[in-house]
Amino acid sequence: MRVAILGAGSDIARVISHALMLSGLLSEGDELVLIGRRDGKSAFIVRGMAEDFAEAFADKGVNIIASIDLVDAWGDFLIFVASVPDPAHFTRIFHRERLAEDNFKLVGQILPSLKSNRERIGWVIVVTNPNELLVKLLGDALETNRIVATGALVDSFRFRFEIATDLNVKPSQIEAWAGGEHGPNMLFFWSNVKIDGQILDKATISKLSCPSREFLEQKRTQAFQVIERVLEQEGLDAAYKALRPFPTEVRAIVKSYLTHTSGAKTGGIASQAVLKLMKAILSDEPKILCSQTFSEFGTVGVPIALSRKGIDIKVDILSEEERKALYEVGETVKRKIEVLISTQNCQQ
Repeated sequence: MRVAILGAGSDIARVISHALMLSGLLSEGDELVLIGRRDGKSAFIVRGMAEDFAEAFADKGVNIIASIDLVDAWGDFLIFVASVPDPAHFTRIFHRERLAEDNFKLVGQILPSLKSNRERIGWVIVVTNPNELLVKLLGDALETNRIVATGALVDSFRFRFEIATDLNVKPSQIEAWAGGEHGPNMLFFWSNVKIDGQILDKATISKLSCPSREFLEQKRTQAFQVIERVLEQEGLDAAYKALRPFPTEVRAIVKSYLTHTSGAKTGGIASQAVLKLMKAILSDEPKILCSQTFSEFGTVGVPIALSRKGIDIKVDILSEEERKALYEVGETVKRKIEVLISTQNCQQ
């Protein structure tokens, strides 16, 4: 098996690479290709990473390859982590449009090389934000629907953790899925939340969930205001504590911005999402999870059954209300992507 990581010199990609080497997914004779940018410091980083990994995991017999050439961006898995710098500040949500514009330009520079490797690329796993835009651009250019992104899965992990916190149980006892847009229009699929394999009762859902989208938006805005003030006056620990009284969904959205503010990034959760997607793809039995991919809703996060056979969209497991919300978010994201592509093409 060959796995190529594009943008391997970034903080998050380095965590993903290390987690992959520890995962057992790569065997003797397999290849891990770490691709950096020719004119950036990552050109040096990936060379050092390759040497470090070769020494650390010598017993595994995996061939570690450092590259600064996009011609090497192919394999059974292409993990796309390449991105322009993303400000490590919790208010970066307000810079999402700028990030989209910059990464659109970045992808435009990379696509010609990827197209030449089209026949040699098996699955694409997108980590780069905005996930929805990247899935659209890469999927269309490579003419593949074997493309999934980590955003909805990361959001699901966070959603599960916050539910477990509120119910005072272990996260492993909770199954919970989130989808929609990885960012402003995140959706939480309460109808499928389970504890110890049993659907969560309506009374508990009513207690934990936000009663409306408007309520969620209001509380999210309040949460950002609170943590900004507390962070400045009392520090990061106090800011995390200040989030605790807010609703489950709000914490699932806002807490990650505090983590970015710390400078730690979110490589741990991103790496686990990548591994979960890879394991599902390598499995004969379909695994239910959520991911950004192509569907009738566009490229937003949807429930899917994923296996080596491909992707089966599973929105039928959602309630009618959740499917309606997913459609609305999908249309909103489609319009944003269309406007961005049109605007950027006009400027070129």
